[in-house]
Amino acid sequence: MIQDFDLTARWSTLLHAHFTEDVHNIAQLWPDVQSLEVSYRTIEGFDPTFAQSILEQPDLHDDASNRALRELLADVGYGTINPWVRIVHLPSDQVRTVSQLRSDDIGLMISIDAVVTKISGVRPRMYSATFKCVACEHLITIQQPNEQELINPMECSQIDGGCGLTNRQTRFQLLQERSTLTNSQFIELQELPEQVRGGVQPERISCIAEHDLTGKVNPGDRVKANGVLFIRSQRKFGKDTPVFDIFMRVQSLERQNLALEEIVVSDEEEAEIRAFAADQDVYKRISESIAPSIFGMEKIKETLMLQLFGGVARLNPDGTRNRGDIHILLMGDPGVAKSQLLAYMGNISPRGRFTSGMSASAAGLTAAAVQDASADARGTLEAGARVLADKRLDEIDEF
Repeated sequence: MIQDFDLTARWSTLLHAHFTEDVHNIAQLWPDVQSLEVSYRTIEGFDPTFAQSILEQPDLHDDASNRALRELLADVGYGTINPWVRIVHLPSDQVRTVSQLRSDDIGLMISIDAVVTKISGVRPRMYSATFKCVACEHLITIQQPNEQELINPMECSQIDGGCGLTNRQTRFQLLQERSTLTNSQFIELQELPEQVRGGVQPERISCIAEHDLTGKVNPGDRVKANGVLFIRSQRKFGKDTPVFDIFMRVQSLERQNLALEEIVVSDEEEAEIRAFAADQDVYKRISESIAPSIFGMEKIKETLMLQLFGGVARLNPDGTRNRGDIHILLMGDPGVAKSQLLAYMGNISPRGRFTSGMSASAAGLTAAAVQDASADARGTLEAGARVLADKRLDEIDEF
């Protein structure tokens, strides 16, 4: 196993060999770009043993890679910026569903394919807190490893030059301007509908995103979250229990879908689209492109095509609005590919939602009032499939 003191040097060699231009781009685009994405495949080609150690000791590599990147930037005159290294494209044997997470995965670098169901606001989190003793004005700095608890000083230590008074004999004032703060956000991930077995409720996991990963996703986005699992003890009656909840500290995010407003169409693509639209058979070609592996069903595919594009919304003189969207009810015998058509439409529609009416309650399809642990156990509204698919395509199987 590679030792800790070798990690920074190995990361420096890797960045020099494969990412010199990307590092230069970070320096030029800062602060719009604050991280360097490094593909695991590139690391594996560089050194397979080194790559394997990333999966087994992710925390050590996280510190070493960031240190190496900042040293590389300091060498070229950009020592004032502090970017982060984000590892993406983890191997398939590290990919899990939420229901597959076990105690053996804790502390390892894994990847979760899921859909975002809930996000919190972006809030500042304190990494190291500096306190001032009111009696002698001595400064004390304490690291804050737990994002759910602020650790206060127990005494003003005489070893560090303090007065020796305990927290019962003096008061410690938190100095915000001398403390280290960073942006933090809670993200809740849920199993993908196609990963859920029939009749089983999809499982969820709370994730913590920090730094430039905050504010990147919205409810309804399909993502691949790469990160490290950690545990926090469940509390009952004010005491810790031997049962733990699993959380993920997100190291990188890979968006699996792209919102329409984020798609950038090049001039060449626009010319190609216009040429396709001018084709006399464009109607037929698009209709036949829907689920081509399913034979026949011309009228059904034509109907699905019309729903995919939608109609024209009209604003009446009296101010009322007629929407241009339509609803479709597919009825038929079992085994005639109704579910396959719905699943296919969900895959090609941006942020489309596919769910099963048999495994989801009415609240699961619309909205449910739940107790939110990250919001002081207050009641919050949780969006269902219909809400998450607003202005997009929602497919409900076995409605």
